[in-house]
This record gives sequence, C-alpha cells and structure tokens, in this order.
Amino acid sequence: MKSDVKAVRATAAGAVFGGRTRLRGIILSSSGGAGSVTLQDGNSVTQFQADVPNGDVFSYNLAEDGILFEGGMTISALSNAIVTVIIDK
Repeated sequence: MKSDVKAVRATAAGAVFGGRTRLRGIILSSSGGAGSVTLQDGNSVTQFQADVPNGDVFSYNLAEDGILFEGGMTISALSNAIVTVIIDK
C-alpha cells in the first residue's frame, strides 16, 4: 500500500468516512449466516459488493490504487456480517 491507511470496523449500515477516500482492503466475516456488504460513494453509486459464506472470513487487498470513493464512503447494506474496511485517511 502506497499511503497512510486506517481501518474502520462496522457492524451495521452507515457512514464510514465523510471525505474523498480509496478502499485499499476489506475483511468481511460471517456473523450468523451467509453475509454480505455493499459500499457506496457520496453519490449513492455502488462501488463494491461482496458476499461471505456462513462461518467464513473473506479478506482482500485491492491492487494498485484501490477503488475511489468520491464524496465519502457509506455502508448501504450489511447483513449477517462484520466488516473492516482499510481506507486512505
């Protein structure tokens, strides 16, 4: 990873970061069934979606520059999962 990053853990939908940022990595774990997460930018455009099977953990580092989130990052949907996003700070 090329820049300073921070980790934000969430267990429910809501705002993650209020300004322009990049998704660098994600850790998604099941919390009682098959889970999923949807991340949107400040324009309510879905930028990332992932599923995780029941009892599993999904971890992924995005290549090169990651995914740009203009105007902030929001978890618009989070079901049966705990998510930690690694973003530029």
